[in-house]
Amino acid sequence: MKESILQKFIRLYRDIDSEVLPNANILERVRIVFDFLWEKVRYDIELIDYIQYRFYFKKRIERNQFITHGKLLRIIKTCNDPNSRMFFDQKPLFNQEFKDYLGRDWLDTKVCSKEMFFSFCKRNPILFCKSPDGMFGRGIDIVHSADISNLDLFYDTCKKDKILLEEVLEQDGELAAFNDSAVNTIRVVTLICADDSVRIMAAVLRLSRKGKFADNFHHDGIASLIDIETGIVNTTGMDRKWNRYTVHPDSRKTIAGFQIPKWTNIVDTVKNAARVHPEVRYVGWDVTIKSSGEIVLIEGNPGADPDVTQIEDQIGKWPLYEPLLREIEKCKE
Repeated sequence: MKESILQKFIRLYRDIDSEVLPNANILERVRIVFDFLWEKVRYDIELIDYIQYRFYFKKRIERNQFITHGKLLRIIKTCNDPNSRMFFDQKPLFNQEFKDYLGRDWLDTKVCSKEMFFSFCKRNPILFCKSPDGMFGRGIDIVHSADISNLDLFYDTCKKDKILLEEVLEQDGELAAFNDSAVNTIRVVTLICADDSVRIMAAVLRLSRKGKFADNFHHDGIASLIDIETGIVNTTGMDRKWNRYTVHPDSRKTIAGFQIPKWTNIVDTVKNAARVHPEVRYVGWDVTIKSSGEIVLIEGNPGADPDVTQIEDQIGKWPLYEPLLREIEKCKE
C-alpha cells in the first residue's frame, strides 16, 4: 500500500528518533525535515535512502556518490529489457531458464500432477517452499515430509498457493559454520557492458541468524562486503539495526577477513549465467556453494537494491556505474 504524505512525515519523525539523531531538538528536527524534502524534490531520493546512507551527516559531494532511488531506476531502465523481467521475477520460470545452474531438485506445484508431487515429497524428506512472488526473504517455509499428516490436503494447498518446492541444499561446511538453519549466500552484482563484457560490480556475503530460514538483509540477516579481486570479506558484518559484527553473534565465527571458498568459480558461474539473458544487463545473483563444492544459483534479481553494497562501508557506488551506463546509452541511440 502506498504511503500518504502524512504517513511519510510520521515515519520520518519516528526515524529521526531511532536512526538519524536521537534526542534531536525542535530546530534539528526542522532542519532534517527540510533537508530531506530538498533531497526528495531535487534529487528524487526516498526516505529510506536518506536514512540508510546517513545523508544528514554527509555533504553534497558525498551524497552524489550514492545510488539512490532515481539512479537505480536509471540503471534498470538503461540496462534491462522489461519484457524479460518475468524470467527472474517468476521463480518457476527462473528455475527453468537457469536449470543448468540450480544444482537441486525442484517442482512447480501449479502445473504438476499429484503423482509427480507425491514422488517429489518421497525423494525429499525436507521441502523448501517458496511463494512464487516472495521478496526480501519472505514467503518461504521449510516443511518436513514426515510431519505432513494429509499429503492430499498438502498437495491441494500447494497447488492453490502456486508454491514452488525445492530440495533443501546442503551447503559448504565453511558457510554452514556461520549458521546452519538457513543457506548462507553470496550476492554478486553483474553488469553486461557496452562491449558485451561482463563486469562484477559488487559482492556481498549474506549470513543468516540462528533459527531463521533466510539470510536476507531485510530478514534479520548480516551483510559484509567482499573484495572482488580476492574474494576476501573486507568489512565487518552489519544488520538493518546498524549493529556491527566482527564475529557472527550466534556461532562466534569470524566474519571480517573470511576467504570465500571457490571465489574464482563463483565469478565464472555468475558471468556465464549473465549471458543466458544478455538483454537483462544488470542482475544481482544470489549464489551458494554446495557441500560437494558445486556453485549454484539461488535466484537472480534484475532490480537488485544497491543498499546492501553501500550501507556497510557508507561509500556510494554511483561513480562505478555512471560511465558504464553512458556507454550503454550511446549504443542504444
